Amino acid sequence: MNSNSFNRRHFFKIAGATVAGLAAGQTLSAWAKPIAPPLLTAAPSSADDQFVPARVLAGSVPVYSSLDPNDRKLLRSVPRDKTMEVAGEIEGPGPERNRIWYKTRDGFAYSAWLQKMEAYRTPKVYTDVGKWGIWIETIVANAPAYAKPDETAPLNYIYNYGTVYHATETHVDASGRVWYNTADEYTSKEDNIGATNHWVPAVLTRKIEEDTWNAINPHTPDKRIEVNLGKQLVTCYEGDNAVLTSRCASGAAFKLGEETVDFGTPRGEFKAILKMPSRHMRAPEAERGSSAWFDLPGVPWNTFFTLEGVAIHGTYWHNDFGVPRSHGCVNVPISVAKFVYFWTNPVAPYEDDFVQGDVKEVTATQIIVT
Repeated sequence: MNSNSFNRRHFFKIAGATVAGLAAGQTLSAWAKPIAPPLLTAAPSSADDQFVPARVLAGSVPVYSSLDPNDRKLLRSVPRDKTMEVAGEIEGPGPERNRIWYKTRDGFAYSAWLQKMEAYRTPKVYTDVGKWGIWIETIVANAPAYAKPDETAPLNYIYNYGTVYHATETHVDASGRVWYNTADEYTSKEDNIGATNHWVPAVLTRKIEEDTWNAINPHTPDKRIEVNLGKQLVTCYEGDNAVLTSRCASGAAFKLGEETVDFGTPRGEFKAILKMPSRHMRAPEAERGSSAWFDLPGVPWNTFFTLEGVAIHGTYWHNDFGVPRSHGCVNVPISVAKFVYFWTNPVAPYEDDFVQGDVKEVTATQIIVT
């Protein structure tokens, strides 16, 4: 690492309140005990209805009897962080950016505030994660993260589906349940917050295996990413060939008291200067209670391209891409962020949670924002 590269401490200092996507605060009191292992969803009703669980991301999501807004009944409303079974993608009423609806068992629900989930049986758990640890991802809608490996300990966070964490050690409690200790790198001198850790039941997560941690076409020349803010599109190019295109959600403006603050994504030519598989993104404490407040642990697959902490990253708090709604970052679906993470240079090894691209030995992938 040369003298021109910024170190880990400096980056966290300037990006401690790193720009992120809009999200409601965590509701820790809503957690219901006891802890139960994840199970597969019910079998589909027919070969054409491949139902999967979906987590509700808004205050509630209505289920309607029909896609016709002039001839439909409200069947039910599913509250935040609960799940419903959905299948397919059907075009229906809605804004130009997103007219996708999902079929439910009894009707139809709009896709913008539903996060599809893969269904898993009880995963393999590890009582020994080695000296460095392992990467894990949450496989249930909501996993409780405690101050200690004990359900009677203070509940620090709820880990939502698709979030990623570095598990550094394990604990087996008196009931034989395995817990993972997850490192939380978030610090803020201004708010007197230091790096900490949270314990999550291992059965609610799965290990991200080392053999899936492979760079995508690492030696392909002329890679670049173009972010079109007007069209809200992210496109990855290899030369003139577009290898991935996705809708995104870029920076917007938010109210801070009586003031409106512009968190627009900066335009210009950048490079992938830093990559992190997991990042805790949180607004300064002074913004709590405003429309700008967010507290998002385990944001997955972050590719940063400015020193201020602007990144392309996975999004688990909304599914409404195509309109600005972030605090400067480029929100994309988790699968897209994961592709970008492993496709861009520098290559990210498994045992590294902070991969820098601004060193002489690395040609970092260009990111152009227009």
